[in-house]
Amino acid sequence: MKALLCSILIIMILFTGCSKENKTEKQTNETFEQNGETNKADNSKTLTEQVMDNELKSSLKNAEGDEIILKDKLFISQCNDIYLNPDEYMDKTIRWEGIYTESTNPETDEVYKFVIRYGPGCCGNDGTAGFEILYEGESPKLNDWVEAVGKIEMIEENKSQFVAIRLSELKVLDVRGQEFVSN
Repeated sequence: MKALLCSILIIMILFTGCSKENKTEKQTNETFEQNGETNKADNSKTLTEQVMDNELKSSLKNAEGDEIILKDKLFISQCNDIYLNPDEYMDKTIRWEGIYTESTNPETDEVYKFVIRYGPGCCGNDGTAGFEILYEGESPKLNDWVEAVGKIEMIEENKSQFVAIRLSELKVLDVRGQEFVSN
């Protein structure tokens, strides 16, 4: 009998939770429309997606529009947008801060260099966001907090193309920034 009651309770929670979430989204969208701010460009996006897209686009441009500055807020989203749309950023200078790290390919002993930040992953804060860097100058120490400046370059390896940033500047900073980012 207890098993039957528990099963019914779980099913009710699942159904109630789903309908409540849809109702909240509907109410939010209705409020959004009542304020006269309907999205005529893409009605398939939720309010959250619309706000994030607008925030992302405005945060990726500085006053001159020729340099992209990746900041703490939306760091992961900005990196993802660059990876997904590299052609839109090809002629732009990208500036960001992060942790300098390296990784060695065990098969070829080739060293790959990165400037990254830590973020959410599958098991807590075990993910990373940032870029592989192509840099000919003197490398900083592992785990140094650096500012990197460069332009996107598409590199080919094993018949696949990857985004990397060809750096014009890489400097070690005295003050560390926000190592863990969540969006």
